[in-house]
Amino acid sequence: MNFKYLKLVNRKPFTKPGQLNNNGFSLAEIMIVLVIIGAIMGLILPKIREGQDNSNVRNSKIKMSEIENKVNEYLSECSKYPKSLDFLVTDTADCKNWTSNKNSKNLLKDNWNNDFVFEATDNGYNLKSLGKDKKEGGSGPEKDFYSEGSQSNQE
Repeated sequence: MNFKYLKLVNRKPFTKPGQLNNNGFSLAEIMIVLVIIGAIMGLILPKIREGQDNSNVRNSKIKMSEIENKVNEYLSECSKYPKSLDFLVTDTADCKNWTSNKNSKNLLKDNWNNDFVFEATDNGYNLKSLGKDKKEGGSGPEKDFYSEGSQSNQE
């Protein structure tokens, strides 16, 4: 057995006689580390939230695009625009050629769990999301946004 190795492993750090061996961190050192971590989190978290908001807007626009495709299909089958978005999940007596799909329920709400606002007009439709704030108007992620084919988007 190699006793030299055991002596190196069990060796205590160098201390002067009469001096205590404090191998821990002081409260000030711990506080400095916590302040640095807090500052880093303060810089990163707003960017993460901004990314989440942008992602919700993009995903809601994708859903709106899918709804637009369904509206255009309905228009070609029935020669008129639907009165509401219920045509996606329930068959209507207005159009015998249209068959709804109950699996399209996920298209009825935006990524903030709000119902899309759909208004049919004589020569088109408006499809919009109220955004993060769930109210009319707003700015940034709270801003209302319309689908590409909406009449209000083209004005």
